Amino acid sequence: MFIALAALFLTFSAAILGGVKWMLDRVERRTDRNFAQVDQRFAQVDRRFEQVDQRFEQIDHRFDRLEARMERADARMDRADARLDERMARIDARERQIDDRLLKIDANILDITARIAGMTDSIVEMKASLARLEGPHPPLLIARG
Repeated sequence: MFIALAALFLTFSAAILGGVKWMLDRVERRTDRNFAQVDQRFAQVDRRFEQVDQRFEQIDHRFDRLEARMERADARMDRADARLDERMARIDARERQIDDRLLKIDANILDITARIAGMTDSIVEMKASLARLEGPHPPLLIARG
């Protein structure tokens, strides 16, 4: 009976150990399959990070080109500003010359106006002197001047 009991115990032990081994194999296969999937996902993530890195490199290159263009544009704008400042200085000098000439012209016009006024006074005096020399005139002739 002890032998039968020992055989029964060994049979149950073998069955339990066989079941545990089968369950552990099954868990190991699932774990391996899950780890394989995780490894595939990590590989995909790595590829995506590489793509992102390449895109960032492209963007950096584009920014470098854009920065170079902006520097060239800044240099052109600086040259254009310098030319504009130079031209504005010339225009200001020219405007001062024109203002001086206009002041001279105004002075000449005032001088001419004064001379014309002086001549008008002289003409009026000459007419009055001439009228005195000619003697009295009838009223109609005086009105005609």
